[in-house]
Amino acid sequence: MLAVQSHIVSRSLPSRADLLALDRALRACGDIEHADRVLFDVGARAGRERAASGNAELPLEERFRGALATLEPLGFGSIGLRSIAFDLPSGEFHLVGEIRDAFEAALDRKAGQLPPIAASGFTSGLLGALASALSGLDLACTPIGCSSGSEPNHSSFEIRPSHRFGELSGPRPAPPGSPRFFLGAVGFSLGGSEVSLDDMLESTDSAVILIDNDDVVRYWNRGAERIFQFQPGEVVGRRIGRIVPADVLASGELDEMRARLDRGESVTQLLTRRVRKDGVERWCSVTRTPLHDAHGRVVGSTAILRDVTDQRRTEAELARSRALAAVGEMAAKLAHEVKNPLAGIYAAVQVLARDLTTDDPRRAIFDEIGAEVRRVDQTVIDLLRFSRPVPPKLAPHSLRAIVRDVVEPLHRVHPRVELRLNLPEDLLLSVDERMLSQAVENLVANALQAVDGRGTCVVIAARVEHDAVVLEVRDDGPGIPPHLREEIFEPFVTTKTRGTGLGLPIAAKNIAAHEGRLSLEDAPEGGACFRIHLPLRCLAGR
Repeated sequence: MLAVQSHIVSRSLPSRADLLALDRALRACGDIEHADRVLFDVGARAGRERAASGNAELPLEERFRGALATLEPLGFGSIGLRSIAFDLPSGEFHLVGEIRDAFEAALDRKAGQLPPIAASGFTSGLLGALASALSGLDLACTPIGCSSGSEPNHSSFEIRPSHRFGELSGPRPAPPGSPRFFLGAVGFSLGGSEVSLDDMLESTDSAVILIDNDDVVRYWNRGAERIFQFQPGEVVGRRIGRIVPADVLASGELDEMRARLDRGESVTQLLTRRVRKDGVERWCSVTRTPLHDAHGRVVGSTAILRDVTDQRRTEAELARSRALAAVGEMAAKLAHEVKNPLAGIYAAVQVLARDLTTDDPRRAIFDEIGAEVRRVDQTVIDLLRFSRPVPPKLAPHSLRAIVRDVVEPLHRVHPRVELRLNLPEDLLLSVDERMLSQAVENLVANALQAVDGRGTCVVIAARVEHDAVVLEVRDDGPGIPPHLREEIFEPFVTTKTRGTGLGLPIAAKNIAAHEGRLSLEDAPEGGACFRIHLPLRCLAGR
């Protein structure tokens, strides 16, 4: 089959018999989409060569009709033009025609029925490339066979600027002439050399996306597939907003990009968020550069996106390590300078309150002073816990027992909140009980406080996945405000009026000591979901 394909592709205009043989060989492999794409490429190449062989001095319409007239004696159908209108300076082009006995019609008769001919058929590739090469515009032809003519063996077609087709319904891809047109323009700027789609776009790990002036995706490379998990057929012909989070889309980021591109400006290394097919958001560095046609008009843009999520995480961890060192030094000094005076103040308050009767209004004031002193003292203790690296003392423990011992006293403080436990009875972990208990206590306490009065339940669930032990604490409360999500695990960041902002950082640090990680996601119930990932080696007996 490869020999047949190589022989035919190497010829400037293969015969009808050759194309039928190529179609038969390609479809025997079972990949009809690949067969149609190869036939489209062969047709597009023939169209460009037909355009180059004509008299460049003749008017455009006359050159186009002359090129079409050379195809009928070769067996590629009788092509008639119903109407043609164009205005090259404005980029407008509209041609309506009909083909009698097209190459695709022969395929239809061979199959004994009308199969779904994709937009990448030979004739549509030939006509679209021919019109593009003659006009200097980015044009595409409708699929041959998708609209019926007045007779059974007639096929109607249209040629328009590619972006005029907009989004197509159903599984058929968008008119595919644009990427080849763009690459042809790039090749021309490099001195007329041919630019290979595979070499230029498919070999890079970055996402390379070709986008037209209506923000419709025209090309989607393998790097984009890897980063965003969408196959080309799922995004080509649809707007680029599909991979943009709703809040970013609402902010007008794409409109601002569009305005800059229309002015001929580029967008360089914009740090923003994009969303994968599975709904997971990723940080990306986006560069968009305008693309021009042969007349200098902006016909679209190239978007190059790099996934920098892991890089940002590494940078954040480095910044956090530096912050921890500074916090550790401060905590040691604070403990020395503050704890002793706090102890003196608390003792003095106790002495003063001792001589007061139970109904003396000053007793409440002394009690409040004592409570605030204890809160400051607890902050100092939390700072010391957070700043001092303590290796975990590992021993086998029942995860269910650890969680139960933590949540029961906390639940008594918030009895109105429903608490659901979904924990395996036999799940034993090799962990530091004190450190894991402290992490779970902080997460559950936060969830109960967030839900009380503003939600109904807190769910604690655990499971063993293929690469981790996962413990979730999720609620149906108000969730974490978007502006705090990036820094929620940083010291002194809190949503509480009286919180220290050290509970979550301590929890994350305790989990990291077990070589695990703590993450935040949206809960299915609408609130927050904190997820602890522990490596499988934390399973007792491993």
